[in-house]
Amino acid sequence: MRHHIFSPNTSFHTAILIKASSFRVKDLATAYVQPLAQMGVPASGVIAFTLQYGENGKAPVKLIKEYLDSLLPELDALAVTHLYVADAAYFKVLAKQPKADSHLGYVLPCAIKDYEHMQVTLGVNHQALIYNPELQAKLDMSLNALATSLNGSYTPLGGDIIKQAVYPKGVSEIAAVLKDLHKHPELTCDIETFSLKFKDAGIGTIAFAWDQHNGVAFACDYSSTLSHEEMREGLHGSFQPRQAIRELLREFFETYQGKLTWHGATFDLKVLIYTLWMEHPLDNQGLLQGLEIMTRMFDDTKIIAYLATNSTAGNVLGLKPLAHEFAGNWAKDDIKDIRRIPLADLLQYNLVDTLSTWYVKKKYTPIMEADNQREIYDTLMLPSQVTIIQMELTGMPIQEAALAKARRELEIIQEQHLKTIHTSPLILAFNLLLQISAQEAANAKLKVKQHPLEKFAGVQLNPNSPLQLQRLLYEQLCLPVLDTTDTGQPSTGEDTLKKLINHTPHQEVKDILNAIIEYGKATKVLSTFIPAFYQGFLKEDE
Repeated sequence: MRHHIFSPNTSFHTAILIKASSFRVKDLATAYVQPLAQMGVPASGVIAFTLQYGENGKAPVKLIKEYLDSLLPELDALAVTHLYVADAAYFKVLAKQPKADSHLGYVLPCAIKDYEHMQVTLGVNHQALIYNPELQAKLDMSLNALATSLNGSYTPLGGDIIKQAVYPKGVSEIAAVLKDLHKHPELTCDIETFSLKFKDAGIGTIAFAWDQHNGVAFACDYSSTLSHEEMREGLHGSFQPRQAIRELLREFFETYQGKLTWHGATFDLKVLIYTLWMEHPLDNQGLLQGLEIMTRMFDDTKIIAYLATNSTAGNVLGLKPLAHEFAGNWAKDDIKDIRRIPLADLLQYNLVDTLSTWYVKKKYTPIMEADNQREIYDTLMLPSQVTIIQMELTGMPIQEAALAKARRELEIIQEQHLKTIHTSPLILAFNLLLQISAQEAANAKLKVKQHPLEKFAGVQLNPNSPLQLQRLLYEQLCLPVLDTTDTGQPSTGEDTLKKLINHTPHQEVKDILNAIIEYGKATKVLSTFIPAFYQGFLKEDE
């Protein structure tokens, strides 16, 4: 454990915690201490400590906790109240959080017993700026959070971004709000859905905003009492207004003459077109009608941000990371079913998405234009979204007769290779071992009555069973273990089977391995690709 005092003192309010490889006094002063001093935090109150890592360069939770057991008492004795933790692994343990980045710009109480009076701020390691200078903005945000916490003016990110929020209920209130939205020449929009698959998504809630601080949000298909399927299908019942609200939305989009801005337009527009205009997956007329209406005049902030931030250092295009400095951590990504979120919380979450879309647009559009990317945005990137939406809604055109023919051909391939497998003397002998094992397992559960071997005559090798293949390949056929799975078990994957063909001189074994490979290929297509068409595009015709 090493430490450094930046100005003579015996008590300190802030400790900078950083890994030893980054513990360079001059760099620490330049990156952290001097900027803090400019924000009114004197250097005399700051001390820096190294963080311990293992020899492999990793810091498992056990190591972190053991090191903190010795570090925290030292910091407490120095009267430290604020920890600036320039290390995600240590931050997660100190604040007891599963993620780190989403808490950038926040000040959280220490979650370790007896040290709850300390405040924890996630920092940025100054060495990361060498590889990505754009991280300077995140470093500045973290230092600002620390400084405001020390001087008593700290406000959580996003706490005051909503100035006016309207949450209409019922058909009449929603109709009035949608009518009023026509006066705004530009709106941002966002929907919350029940699924990422457009056919199952529905319109749980929808929000509109006319600037960074004001907007509306309301429920469409959402209900905490109905099933996913009932909401998705827009059925009536205990949530009577559902279909009426869909009709209001469709009328609004058809008559609104302003510009609509989305973040990741291909998803939202795809869901809205399918839900509001298409009667079934093959309704091409409804698709084209909805596509023309929804892409009449629109912007996509995801593309704008891409053109503004694309670099060799990489970029993150999610709305929440892009608007983090504006709205903070408002994500609810750990919730997979929006019905588990109270409606009031879901509506606010949906609204913040639209406010954040405004923020991203205002921040990154000038950057995109300064980089001379406006022309490629207008002539290539944005128009391509129309093509992508239509393509994804159309899917792969295919004739039912051709699909049935392909299915039968694959089944014949399956049968041929299965015959090769099960007529082999090697497999017949292996099947007998499987039958004996099944008999022994069944009889072990019985006290008196015992099953004869004939009862298990139907037990035979299943080429899709990894456990049975392991036993066949590595115990019965004594083939070498060339690959292993993530759990350390001998691999039976297609690539491994292909390798094993070259590790046996016996043609019968080669034939068995080849038959298992080809059988697996046919089975995979039959169990995934073919059913996708039958259950999706062809369902309406059945």
